[in-house]
Amino acid sequence: MGVKYYDSGEHPSGFIGFRVTVAFDDDYRQKYFSTVAASQQNDSDIFYRYQRLRAEKQNLEWQMESILYQYHRFVTEDHPTTKPERGVGVHGITANFIQDRRGKWQAVFLVARDQEAFQKRRRSKEFTFRSNPYSEVWQQVVDFWAQEHNILAEDKARVLHSPPAPEQFKRLRRLLNAEQGWDIPVEALSPVFREQREKIARERALQRAKDLRLDAGAMKPVQDDIQAEMTEWFQSMTEKELVE
Repeated sequence: MGVKYYDSGEHPSGFIGFRVTVAFDDDYRQKYFSTVAASQQNDSDIFYRYQRLRAEKQNLEWQMESILYQYHRFVTEDHPTTKPERGVGVHGITANFIQDRRGKWQAVFLVARDQEAFQKRRRSKEFTFRSNPYSEVWQQVVDFWAQEHNILAEDKARVLHSPPAPEQFKRLRRLLNAEQGWDIPVEALSPVFREQREKIARERALQRAKDLRLDAGAMKPVQDDIQAEMTEWFQSMTEKELVE
């Protein structure tokens, strides 16, 4: 990609002037700017300089198209070398499992560093689920990815609101154990699904509260979270009585 000047006798067809070429994906473009009408083949001739500037302008326009095309692929597709069940729909973020210092398997999102950091051999940043729920980890992942790779705000927001399902880690664990001989225990998935389990538990508690009609006789409707707490208390007291 770029601008190339052909002087007399340098191009097999006899062309004299500038050729601009660009290639990205399956798209290859070229355009010629002849300077044969110039009296001098240098910037002292106004026509030569005019054609050179036209060629450089065309090259810049195509470079911008190429950059925008590469950026669009970066924020909407997995990298071509991404292995099965690891991709999340963008370049630079992948799902995986690692072993921590204690030898315990952890589910992680890996975020690739920017090009400068990559050249310095800085490893991808790891985001585990040990301390934070799934949604908060994804927020941290996308924040770091967007900052590291200069992602536009609208693309960051779109990726943030399109997290991969936790079930992807379940499929990935099965794949790694079956095809690569890894021995990742099912317990490694527990932190990934903790938030989902807690949500289901709250919904069930709320439904039990409604079924038990714990708000019967109240002067005004009881809030859902209070009903859930009342249900949990009621169940704990019932279980205590049974034990005693």
